[in-house]
Amino acid sequence: MDHGFSRRATRTVPLRRALAGATNGLLIALSIGVLSPITSAEATTQPRSTLAAYDATYLGSPSASDPAVVAVVADDAGYYVLRSNGEVDAYGAPSYGSPAAETLPLGTTATGIAIDPATGGYWVVSSNGTVQGFNAPFLGQPRIPPGGWGQHPAAVAIAAAPDGAGYYVLRANGAVDAFGVTGHGSLAGHLHYGATAPVVAVAMAVDPTTGGYWIATSTGDVASFDAPDDGSPSASTDGKYNGVPVTALAAAIGATGYYVLRANGVIDSYGSASHGSLATSKALPEGGFASALAVDPTTGGYYVAIDVAPLDGYLNPLRALTSLVPQEIDQGVDYCASGPVYAIGDAVVANLYDPGWPSGVFISYRLTGGPAKGLYVYVAENVTPKVVIGERVTAATVVGVAHDAKTCLETGWADPPASPEHAAAHLEYNGKNSTAYGLNFSSLLQALGARPGLPQSFGPPGPLPAHWPKW
Repeated sequence: MDHGFSRRATRTVPLRRALAGATNGLLIALSIGVLSPITSAEATTQPRSTLAAYDATYLGSPSASDPAVVAVVADDAGYYVLRSNGEVDAYGAPSYGSPAAETLPLGTTATGIAIDPATGGYWVVSSNGTVQGFNAPFLGQPRIPPGGWGQHPAAVAIAAAPDGAGYYVLRANGAVDAFGVTGHGSLAGHLHYGATAPVVAVAMAVDPTTGGYWIATSTGDVASFDAPDDGSPSASTDGKYNGVPVTALAAAIGATGYYVLRANGVIDSYGSASHGSLATSKALPEGGFASALAVDPTTGGYYVAIDVAPLDGYLNPLRALTSLVPQEIDQGVDYCASGPVYAIGDAVVANLYDPGWPSGVFISYRLTGGPAKGLYVYVAENVTPKVVIGERVTAATVVGVAHDAKTCLETGWADPPASPEHAAAHLEYNGKNSTAYGLNFSSLLQALGARPGLPQSFGPPGPLPAHWPKW
């Protein structure tokens, strides 16, 4: 169908930010319940699905109980869905394997997938920079040493050159590593903490016409490198970040621009026709967020991945934080971010304050259901409590708001309430190590779809109790 949109003839120079465009919507209220089939111009999907199709053929998707969906990519035959544990599910397209057979290193998640136009195979990149080719040639990978405090930015996306000559790997600091192809520039050295949120690179898409690419940041900028500048969410709102992080970016077919996906399901179209969204179809379940986007090259529509990944009633408590920047795992897991922190599941608030913790905040709650029933979770440090002691909360309850992007919050397993309040088995912490409890909680967050923390090299000093749940 001819939607009457055409690509602009002008091209931007590297690092030019988008300054114009119209947004399709702002923050919406999430609908309660699971996905239900939606027809016509709206999404077509199945109950408990992790993928919605807009003017594209729905062929299936992983169950919501599987590891979280982190990326999706499509070709003429069908599409591939990548999950955080490295598994690649093929729908309509041939499967060539996945990294899942090889256990990802502790603290590492799969983050991106790209189809090789030459072979029809694909590459998968993980947060530690590892690139694996499946019926696609290995051409290199960035070196990302392990370490704490985020000094080695994670790999967050991979994109193939349109002629199949190679691929680009995007890192959270905006750097782009080119393998088999020539780079067109990057945002390295240009991304800094903002007043309300860490600004990190989250996605990239290659312009099929010029071979250049676009890079999207968490706060709504789209930078163009040897590719047309058609607009961005931040420019559409007069340069102001509206609190809804960008999660994905995809090039439209037919040289007609690109689409920007935000966590609340809104899709902003720039130089391309809109086909609907999770926001307009009200198909986003409570506790879920839109995590990935891929354009169907046959129809021009697109697929949107939904990260809902519940575990026996538990949901990702960090799902609405902006630009989650993992820090070290010690007694719990540290993150730099801004925004609301939810309870993991049904619980009762036990504590809010302890002067021994930074800012005096130590929110703890006792889980009343699921495999960790009876255990305590804490959220501490640079967080403002939004609950009261004795309050019954659910996975839809905001327990606190992280308020300073430059400093960190910490979350993990807590000891039963006492004075002073402590993380679980706090005596196992020597100031430099990851405790067994911190590593376990990081694994839970990863299973729920959050980026894991960064393990330290000095522990753990002791095992978990035999009854402790594993993730």
